[in-house]
Amino acid sequence: MRRILSAVAGLAALGAVQTQAQELIRVASFTPEQAVGVRFVMKPWMEAVQADVGDKVQMRGFWGGSLGRNPFKQYELVRDGVIDVAWVLTAYTPGQFSQLQVMELPFGVKTAEEASVVGWRLFDQGNLKGFEDVKIITVWNAEPAVIHTVKPIDNLDQVKNLRLRTVGSVQGKFVEALGGAPQTMSSTEANEAAMRGAIDGLVQGWTGMRTFKSFQVVNGSFDVPFGAFPFLLVMNKSKWESLPPEVQAAMMKHGGEGLARQGGQAYDRISKEIQKEKEADPD
Repeated sequence: MRRILSAVAGLAALGAVQTQAQELIRVASFTPEQAVGVRFVMKPWMEAVQADVGDKVQMRGFWGGSLGRNPFKQYELVRDGVIDVAWVLTAYTPGQFSQLQVMELPFGVKTAEEASVVGWRLFDQGNLKGFEDVKIITVWNAEPAVIHTVKPIDNLDQVKNLRLRTVGSVQGKFVEALGGAPQTMSSTEANEAAMRGAIDGLVQGWTGMRTFKSFQVVNGSFDVPFGAFPFLLVMNKSKWESLPPEVQAAMMKHGGEGLARQGGQAYDRISKEIQKEKEADPD
């Protein structure tokens, strides 16, 4: 009888472990934990959902690329189930979300909040394609990109012949139209390229420059609304469909337009703080 009871207890424990593993929601980003999107979008969303659902699921963060460092592969990692929820930059997944490229048009939006709300509403109203294989929790944007250069410039004519790191084909075409040479690479790769003299600057938002420590490789910033970077909070479709309805409801209650606006406001606020800091910097 003791053997039987021990076997039953062992099977029950194994079942509990399996159930707990199934309830784990892995939320990941290739960026460090201090990145604006993690601090003010992903973690607040996780905490709000966890508070609503209790022990029905366990939300756990994996930051700094611990589940996949390549920023260009985040969508694939979610789609294939390696990550349950991830921060995806649409410009890093060319061809998948082509209609969202409208957000990247220079001079189209003035703030991250404006871009975030527009992006979510475009998706929510069914005007965007490419999302069939995943579940979208929200769409948000960083502040419009700015031109940061090793040798400072003070007008767009001086972009001619400059090699600038860009994200996505829309930015690349605009740099080409100004006579420059677009270079597609990640932020960390761009830092190394700038230090080697392989590029002359970066097209990137103020917050991204701080997150990836890119201010160390430039000496000037030309503030022109060079288009917004659309971001997605994406969930694996099979994982989403396996969740209880009350968990799904909590995720979308704290997602959608409310989270998009919250994220945009955070980027705008921090962007202004960084601009003031750099304007006061004698270097």
